[in-house]
Amino acid sequence: MAANHPILWTAPAPLAGRFGADGAVAARFGVDSARPALLRFETDEFIEQLLATLATAPRDIGRYIARPETWRSPQAAAPDPIERIPRPSAARALARRALGRAPAEVLQPVAARESRLEQGRPRSLPLKLYQAAHQRHYLVAAQLVCGIPGLPDRALPSGGREKIGFVLRRLLPVDGADGGAPEPREEYAFVKDASGARWQRIAGSDGRTALADGEELLPLFPMAYAEEAPTARTRRLLVGSVPVGRREEYLSTRAERAAPGSAAGVAAEPSAVATRKEQFRVEVAEPWKNLVRTAALALPRINQASDGPSPAAREAAAGKLNEQLQAGSWLTLLDLADWLAVHLPALWALLGGEGTRAGLPNEAQRTLFDWLTTQAQPVGGADFVFTQPPAANADNLADALRRISAPGVREGLERTTSVFPDANDGIADNGAALAWPGFKALLAGLRRLGPTSYVVDGPFMALTAPAQPEDPVPAGAASHLRAAEAAAARIDKLVQMVVTALGDSAAPADTPPLPFAVTLRDALETTRGDEGWFYIRFVHLRCDCGPLHVPLLSEASERFQLASFFDPDAPARPIRISLPLDTTPAGLRKHPKNAVLMVSDVLCGQMQRAKGLGLVDLVLSVLPWPLNKPLDLGGTSKCKNGASLDIGMICSLSIPIVTLCALILLMIIVSLLDFIFRWLPWFVMCLPVPGLKGKK
Repeated sequence: MAANHPILWTAPAPLAGRFGADGAVAARFGVDSARPALLRFETDEFIEQLLATLATAPRDIGRYIARPETWRSPQAAAPDPIERIPRPSAARALARRALGRAPAEVLQPVAARESRLEQGRPRSLPLKLYQAAHQRHYLVAAQLVCGIPGLPDRALPSGGREKIGFVLRRLLPVDGADGGAPEPREEYAFVKDASGARWQRIAGSDGRTALADGEELLPLFPMAYAEEAPTARTRRLLVGSVPVGRREEYLSTRAERAAPGSAAGVAAEPSAVATRKEQFRVEVAEPWKNLVRTAALALPRINQASDGPSPAAREAAAGKLNEQLQAGSWLTLLDLADWLAVHLPALWALLGGEGTRAGLPNEAQRTLFDWLTTQAQPVGGADFVFTQPPAANADNLADALRRISAPGVREGLERTTSVFPDANDGIADNGAALAWPGFKALLAGLRRLGPTSYVVDGPFMALTAPAQPEDPVPAGAASHLRAAEAAAARIDKLVQMVVTALGDSAAPADTPPLPFAVTLRDALETTRGDEGWFYIRFVHLRCDCGPLHVPLLSEASERFQLASFFDPDAPARPIRISLPLDTTPAGLRKHPKNAVLMVSDVLCGQMQRAKGLGLVDLVLSVLPWPLNKPLDLGGTSKCKNGASLDIGMICSLSIPIVTLCALILLMIIVSLLDFIFRWLPWFVMCLPVPGLKGKK
């Protein structure tokens, strides 16, 4: 029966023969008549509009065909077909009969429009689908019919033996081709399986005959309509919602360019080494680099010319900076200890005094152990200045890791509410007072060379320095930035040592996945130069027939792009923000304060410290000597009621007044940044409104 009754995917029947095709056969089976139709709606009532159109005038769905548009040159709006006041059935029947006698409007094929002139030539617009936030909604429609005349519609699948849906296909340029060129391009399927999501290249050149294993099948829903007179038969339109809102997911997924089934085309899971490497970089290496950058960028300010601040003032500034870096170093060491304990347990046990060096699994772990225990550069010492130095110094990184993992140290660091070296007034679960770690271990800091000279130093200096660029070193601030980046790049050698030490060991089950930034980087590398072209195919599956009846895929829809949320060409959904009209004290006092902010005792203390700072203090803190004045943050750690009771706050405010503050601050900042961006002429447009008064 299936062989005698072929199934076809066609465009919606009301659109057949209306694209100006030559010949009856071409009108029925040509490109425009066989491909699914993309329907565009510009209101949130798009389902109601489609239902009303199919109920009253099915041929009018041609007015909703998506065409290229921007907010400057929008697509012509279709009339509203929704009956706001219900009409009698006789009136509706007469309207349908009159419509059936009228000739059908000839529809032009969807093609790139030409918009306003750019550099003297018209700008060609691609078909771009916008998001619901832009007040645009898109549906894709087609019909599943029997290829034998007289049996127009195929019955909908039931019982799980058949399935229908649609697939989103991506068009990527062939390797080596220009990403902006329309051809040549290959078809890719969006696949989700145990190895994650990817764009899988379709084998062969015709994507209509292949469905990738694990390809995502998007749902369809039926909508009934009646043909025009004289037949008036009930037909069925299959409609699906185009997932424009998933644009970032689609464009952030890597592409597998190898053919499916080949050895190179097997998409493997991210390696156990890769996931742990990225975790190490995020939790340890990058924070360590930021400590190095902070010290390196502060060094020129402290090592000023001979007419700069006194040696005592320089030492005080270097001491405060080292104390800030010391607090960050302790926390980074704590994360390093946690990472080693989970991913290199044998090495961690040896650092704790259990086992022998020869018992480590590989030579790379022995090398890492030697660097942690015997590196030449110190992690402490008298040359690292502090205003209030801790009691002892760690001998090396191994000693620092043992000390940081001692009982009670983690609790003290995690529960502190003050800034080092202020007193840590936290209380542990056992009632004991929590204190700062009693050892000094700077991962990066300023070491004194002489009475008025300092240098950036730390354990990272024992790592191999990366090759420096051969271009001339810039002067001024650019040279300081390059020096800071060169110093921080030494830590990449530690990352290599750690990755080698992992060897072929299996990753723990609770290892976090790759960060989104890494997956996005891989996606951009495998889709380099692509502008994000897609199209849609409808699919009919016989689930139990296997290779006897391959999946039936429709012709491809019009090629389109998915617009981003901040696309400059996107239509703008109207948004109204009402500011207070009466901004006098008498008027502002009337606004209800119904928005509540919950402020903890720690945040309360930080807010209290910030209240004493003004614009003058901020300016003086960045000026050179002798105008420089360091910020006085005070010693308050938390808000207290009396001597012992810690308190938070519940702050109640008015949203309209907040919007007023935001607008004023916005205009101030925009005016200041206009010195850089020169954007003020295009930033805001204000129209006069006569009679809009603040007071009656």
